[in-house]
Amino acid sequence: MNKSLSEIRNDFEQFIEFGSAFDKPTREYLVFYLYYNITGEEFNEDKPQGDYFNYLHSSLDRIFQNQNLKKATKNNQVLTNEIITDILKWVKRTDKKVRENNPYFHELHSFESWTHKPTFLWKDAWYNAVNQLKDIYERAELDIAFYIEKFKGLMPTAPSNSSEQKLADQQAQKSELDIIIDDLLAQWDALLTAKILKWQLKELVKEFESFNTLIDKKLSEYIKLMEIVNPFAEEAGNYWDMSRGLWADTGFSVLEKYRELLEEEKGIKELANLLGQMREAEIELEEEIYEDVIVKKEWIKDETLKEEVGGIKSSNDLNTMLPSEAAYLADDDTSLAFYQKFADHSLLSFYYEGKKMITSDRFNYYSVQKQKKKEKGPFILCIDTSGSMYGTPSQIAKVLAFAIMKMAAKEQRKCYLINFSIGIKTINLTDIANSIDKIVEFLRMSFDGGTDVGPALSETLDVLQTNDYKEADVLMVSDFVMFKIREDLVEKIKREQYKGTQFHSLTLSDKANLEVLEAFDNSWAYDPERKDIIRLLADDLQKMAMS
Repeated sequence: MNKSLSEIRNDFEQFIEFGSAFDKPTREYLVFYLYYNITGEEFNEDKPQGDYFNYLHSSLDRIFQNQNLKKATKNNQVLTNEIITDILKWVKRTDKKVRENNPYFHELHSFESWTHKPTFLWKDAWYNAVNQLKDIYERAELDIAFYIEKFKGLMPTAPSNSSEQKLADQQAQKSELDIIIDDLLAQWDALLTAKILKWQLKELVKEFESFNTLIDKKLSEYIKLMEIVNPFAEEAGNYWDMSRGLWADTGFSVLEKYRELLEEEKGIKELANLLGQMREAEIELEEEIYEDVIVKKEWIKDETLKEEVGGIKSSNDLNTMLPSEAAYLADDDTSLAFYQKFADHSLLSFYYEGKKMITSDRFNYYSVQKQKKKEKGPFILCIDTSGSMYGTPSQIAKVLAFAIMKMAAKEQRKCYLINFSIGIKTINLTDIANSIDKIVEFLRMSFDGGTDVGPALSETLDVLQTNDYKEADVLMVSDFVMFKIREDLVEKIKREQYKGTQFHSLTLSDKANLEVLEAFDNSWAYDPERKDIIRLLADDLQKMAMS
């Protein structure tokens, strides 16, 4: 795959930058370590230190020994990223769980409290600390009697004769007291850390064994699914989903059976491929609007900027008046003239000016048309599962549904399955990962009950109104031994046909109600004994694709 370090870092930036497990360099190392081990590329970065991380590291090494992992992720970048993301989520979740469920939380809190106590508080409360530790640790682990004797020997017993001697004694006692406090806390820290680490490793073992078992089973069933519904597109990783756990009662033997039947039914296989050509990807024009900005800059005069004298003007501004005007105030006879000029705003004054740069923008808009390839069109598959379909018709219908499932998976087509008798059941064939149980249930079911096409057509018409299926085509597979379609449904079908949707029917009987078939754009009859039936269907489908 040969991705650069920066590309790998970008893919998992959220975990590296904002993850809560470990520190940032360790998280970055973990991402590179997972990627290069899964892809089999060489990785020579120095491993971060720490007993907890070392055990996690050695545990994850076991995952990479899984041959199914290498088989599933080979040349599959999407699946590789999905599995790395799931492992990182597990690491984050497990680290949080292990730390939050720490049974020594209260002791850790007490240790931190004593660590931050100043020395003078220890003088009055040291016995609380040693009594607490005496209840927690055996003498073989921590010799509490030794510390009790030390603390008692450092506590003052009699007043000193002088203040200087008292100060000297206090300083000496403080120095020795600090030493014994630091020693006690170091012993406590070592014992507590060892207990916490031992518990964390024990929990990590349990969590990892469970996760490793799950990922092994997920890989096994993923490989089976890939083999059954191959060929997938490169985006096969989209069908991997650790969050949903294991598939319940998936019945891989049932899927295997229909894969073998499909290989025998070459005609149905060809029909499914031809149906895949319906509503092939179209080319549409997309108009993009572009904007050109022309920036114009120019200097303009601005009188508010007093950069230089621009001339003389009349005003009553005392700050800018000419010195000669102030001379009027030197004599009582002329001072009245000054006040008159001031009142009339006629004092001779300097005016100043400066220049400033202004910027103006002019916008020009133009459009460019680009070709854009639309997604391949979706389709809706309605299969009759009533009692009249029992036997060969039901087998043909199931194999056809399986063939279309493969085609939808391969081409990432949106496909909606409706099976009906007197009621309906629906399956989104596009979302195989979350629909596999329903698909197996459909392939196992016995066809029975009466036939009511109304609910199936109502569901079809509703689905056609959704964004995903508004441009879908419809194929109904049935023996068409049924009553005629209600008039209101016929009118709605006509409205959809007017919009461009085509309704196709595939008849698996020679007793079909012709009045029902009149509602469909194209009607075909499948007869496995006729060698040319698939060719006739193919010709019709190719004409439709070209029209």
